[in-house]
Amino acid sequence: MNLLESVTQVCRRLAPGGWHSLMLAHGLDLLAEPLAAELQKPLNIDRSLPGFADFALAGSRAIEAGAPARSLLYHALASPNVLCDENGQTLQLFPTAAEIETVLDYVYSVSPPTLDSLRSKVLGAPLAMVAFASEYRCATDTVHGRHADLCFSRTGIARVGTASARYDATLRSFLPFVDDDPHGIRVMPVRYSAYIAVQLKGDAERFGPMDFQLDVDPELDFWVPLHKLFNGSQCLQAMNLALTLDNHQINEKLRHIHLRHSGTGWQEPQISQPPFVVTDNLAHWAPVTDVGPGLLVPEAKSRLVEPVAYQGQPLSFVMPANSGGMIHGRHRVEVDGSIEDLNAYENVEELVRQGGYRALHYQDGTADGWVRPRCPALENSLPTVAAYSLIGPPDFYPLCNQRKLLHWVSDEPTLPSTDLWHARLEALSNVRYCANLHLQDQLFSPADRGVSAIVGLADPAGMLQSTTILPSPSRPTTLPDGAAGVFGPGWEVGWVRQQTPDAEWINVLAGYQMASPFPEDAKICAALGSFWPGVSPDSARVFEPRSTLHSIIPLTDQETGMGGDVAWDDQRGPQLITQDDRLIVQYHAYAHADYTQVALDGRFSLSMTGRTSQMAYQHRVRSMYRVYRVLGAASDKPLRNTWPLLSFLEVQRPNAELDTAQEESGQILDGWVQRFLLYKRGAVQSAKRDFRLRHVEVEELVILLLSADRILIKRDTLPWQDAHEAF
Repeated sequence: MNLLESVTQVCRRLAPGGWHSLMLAHGLDLLAEPLAAELQKPLNIDRSLPGFADFALAGSRAIEAGAPARSLLYHALASPNVLCDENGQTLQLFPTAAEIETVLDYVYSVSPPTLDSLRSKVLGAPLAMVAFASEYRCATDTVHGRHADLCFSRTGIARVGTASARYDATLRSFLPFVDDDPHGIRVMPVRYSAYIAVQLKGDAERFGPMDFQLDVDPELDFWVPLHKLFNGSQCLQAMNLALTLDNHQINEKLRHIHLRHSGTGWQEPQISQPPFVVTDNLAHWAPVTDVGPGLLVPEAKSRLVEPVAYQGQPLSFVMPANSGGMIHGRHRVEVDGSIEDLNAYENVEELVRQGGYRALHYQDGTADGWVRPRCPALENSLPTVAAYSLIGPPDFYPLCNQRKLLHWVSDEPTLPSTDLWHARLEALSNVRYCANLHLQDQLFSPADRGVSAIVGLADPAGMLQSTTILPSPSRPTTLPDGAAGVFGPGWEVGWVRQQTPDAEWINVLAGYQMASPFPEDAKICAALGSFWPGVSPDSARVFEPRSTLHSIIPLTDQETGMGGDVAWDDQRGPQLITQDDRLIVQYHAYAHADYTQVALDGRFSLSMTGRTSQMAYQHRVRSMYRVYRVLGAASDKPLRNTWPLLSFLEVQRPNAELDTAQEESGQILDGWVQRFLLYKRGAVQSAKRDFRLRHVEVEELVILLLSADRILIKRDTLPWQDAHEAF
């Protein structure tokens, strides 16, 4: 079956589901014969119909040769905003991922170029076969921001999970939720494709990269897609292509533990072999008939973390001292082989810090690696350039985007600066480091610093501004703007300093720089008030106050498991109790929280945090800042630490407390209302009856009710008052 026949089949399947009448509203008959002529005739496109406002203004046909963003049929099938027919009724059928890829291939098959014509088009600039991760996005999320378009990166991000991948055809996206299991987390795959691409210096107007950095990008080289490669004789003139994608994934975190720390009991050559280095059963290519070519899917595991075996026995090692929380070492192996849980000891943190005992190794399914295109017909004509592949931990905020958060914080008038978090807010797409130089076959170069950037097609003809820019629907992304920038380490990937052969020190992305296993990172990130914003939940309110602890993006009482709901990390929330006629807040101690054990028990959950939209996330950040400002701690982080958050709720009307507050203050809170309960903390001490608990004295209780334009405040037994918030 050739591509036209495949596209015809797609059109005929979808037509009775509302698509026939919808496309007729633009002048396109999906059931026309011959379909080829119908797909290329000029149309009267109605951009007032839902989902079409951000279709490129330069687009005038169902299929525009070599131009996906100007191809109405491709836009209609690929855009997550196209959900209704011309009468506003929900479409009854939606395209599969494989069908969308089929139409994309057809776009590039209508007028297939020759290699010589492509070389002429780029005026002799270097060409190569390049692997990209890609997504078709609404206008606001594209590189240029002018209309819906494809976005590309040579870094793709898949994510581990405990259940198989699930495609949501309405969102045109995979989702991580398991509807009937709050503790189930689906693997998140990533789509890779091969393109003939040109190497160019950064160019903000033509192709980007996204969030163009004037001080760096004009001098860096970026690979820019020109023409999609696919199997068969319709891709390039006079050529019959057999295209495959190779992939290599590696988890070598255990190996690097033993390279960094001496005296662990393990050394070369063992640590360069399994299970210290894992390359098998990390990911696989999904069947082409189900989802189309190039979908790399992590292997679903029964648990996010597993104990490691070596030669049929549990793998243990001598726990190094001062590991900084980067290695799980809470399960001590005794001389007789029995396992002792150090969480049962009051001084567990000190025991782990000192090390020197044998501990069990645990492993997760995260990895980094590469995806490389193979095409025998082109290998003698074009070099091959690989994509950097990341298999990261679950994203507990899959509908939130790091880049969007960065832009919002920069533009939000109620916030004084982006300095709200404990680290500089950044997206991985803005990082200009090269990829792991020590991967198999050494496919990456120290000079290749644009590997995690996001670029668009170099297509000036499609750059007119759409009349209306639609908000993007909440859905996950596999591109680096949805991932955290690297710190020390990061969330999806860490970084190391490496020396080149010419003695230059450079920054290099590396998966092995992450904690082992990943829940050790999750504990640190979350407890620091979402240290890696947009990725990690904020568990600051769950644990006893510490010097670096204050909430930034508060979790609701439901999300922390208060009231019987499923907590994202299975940790018990704080309780307000009376002891010896004094108010006390009782916490489960941070020292005794073991997130690796949570993973072993299968108790992580994104069933509630995962539903948080970008707008809701940002709304909470703003509200939390407004609360601190009313308490006089807006720009004073140490002072914020004296006001721990005890409860956070979205108020549902009718509400007796809200009625009382409005009556006593003489003010009305219109619209949405949030309730914050904070307290001024006194001394912190271990509970006498249970060293795993912490008791914190309450010096003052404060309740705040927030609306969009007003805050009401109640201090201890005083009546409700208007907080007289100053913006």
